[in-house]
Amino acid sequence: MRIAALRAGTITRRYDGTARNTHHAWTAKNYVLVMLETDAGLAGLGEMYCDGGGTPEVAVAMLRHEVAPVLVGADARLPGAIVQALGARMALSARGSAASAAIAAVDIALWDLVGKIAGQPLYRLLGGVSDRAPVYASGGMYGPAGTPERLADAFAAARSQGLRGAKLKVGAASLDLDFARAGAVRAAIGPEAPLMVDAMFVPDVPGAIALARRLAPLDLHFLEAPTAPTDIAGWCMVARASGVPLAGPELSDDARLMRTMLHQGAVQYLQFDVAIARGITGGRALASLAALHHRRTSLHCAASAVALAAGAQLAAGLGNCDGLEFHLMHDGLREHLWASGWRLEEGCLVIPDRPGLGITLGEEERRMLDGA
Repeated sequence: MRIAALRAGTITRRYDGTARNTHHAWTAKNYVLVMLETDAGLAGLGEMYCDGGGTPEVAVAMLRHEVAPVLVGADARLPGAIVQALGARMALSARGSAASAAIAAVDIALWDLVGKIAGQPLYRLLGGVSDRAPVYASGGMYGPAGTPERLADAFAAARSQGLRGAKLKVGAASLDLDFARAGAVRAAIGPEAPLMVDAMFVPDVPGAIALARRLAPLDLHFLEAPTAPTDIAGWCMVARASGVPLAGPELSDDARLMRTMLHQGAVQYLQFDVAIARGITGGRALASLAALHHRRTSLHCAASAVALAAGAQLAAGLGNCDGLEFHLMHDGLREHLWASGWRLEEGCLVIPDRPGLGITLGEEERRMLDGA
């Protein structure tokens, strides 16, 4: 079974710019998708992270012109060999995390194919700990919908729909306003549900300590991205000074950085994204790294339902995942998840008994991919 073609394209969702995170206002969200077609008629689906300044056109061009030549003609039954060859090729490109994200998209698509060849959902092939992944509601932006009252309503509704916790943005307002916003969410979800906050690497170390101490009475499950992502000593200072568990580094593909953070006690929850950190294969390695340090993982996901399905399959297969991010704002293609039999139940995303990732694109999305 050989790979006959790589197809790639972008789905863009537009926003009105009134919602903003700790860094910027949202006017658009890009979902870069990959489909690997085989000469046996099977197709595998993957997703490449593309945010924070990267243009989707550049990402798609990389997939079509740099990645595809390595893949076409390769044996789809040997995904490890394909990913190794691609990694060796991309190591010479000096593209850093962009290359890792491209490899992640291909790796996810190859695992989708592996599951389809085996006729099994991925979580079973990954270890089969459970058919469900723990998920929490993520969002809590600033703006007109980010007042304490409206945040409370939004997260209370998410909890009633089957999500087990809540995460909101902090670090772009006064300590008092962030406390009021987070406090309203805590009251809305109740004392037992996990409450998380995300400072998106903005505060300096003293600011992160002050923020963590101010929010600590709300019984935070964790503070995500408290300060500069490579300031490991600073993370350790925040953890010691505040007593609040930390999660990160979130958007990194650097396994050595994550190993050092774990070794030095900078994070209680190792956080990564399968659409950045070399896909399912990279995620398995990082989950094992966390387990060796007696830590749990937390899976970042602010992409489409394709990356969400990949994260859920990994979380259910390995069993040391504390939670998978289920974004309330960035929900692209989520209708195809429900149409494929996925459902929310008691704080978990329940995976259907479908081979591979367990999600199928609609005709509109298939036409979007080049070569259709």
